[in-house]
Amino acid sequence: MSTTSTPAGPPDAPQRVLDRADRFTQSLVAWVGIATAVGSVVATASGAPEAVRLVTVLAFVCAGPGAAVMSHVATTRQSTSWAMTTVVSLALWGLGSAVLGWSGVWSPTTLLVVLAAATVASCAGALLRERRSGR
Repeated sequence: MSTTSTPAGPPDAPQRVLDRADRFTQSLVAWVGIATAVGSVVATASGAPEAVRLVTVLAFVCAGPGAAVMSHVATTRQSTSWAMTTVVSLALWGLGSAVLGWSGVWSPTTLLVVLAAATVASCAGALLRERRSGR
């Protein structure tokens, strides 16, 4: 008895991995990445109140770097895209913290700015690619 599942539908039917809802989710993930990156850097650089900095940086840590990756990855479910955005974000922040800590140049502001710049560049690239494809 096999525990693997077989795909539903005829075997010759093309699978549509990147349908309209997935493209919308990818675009939304990219916009969230840009918004959290810009918001956290502006709040930190402008000396905003501590509560504002806490909320914006926490939002970025949980969603920003993962959005930079997941805005380029096609998933079959929206929930998968959002869950992986959070997981990848936390992993990248932890990796960056470990590298800076082990190298003896730990600076959370530097890590924030570097990851925010990479996030904006990656998410903007995903949005431009989507716009050029005309879908």
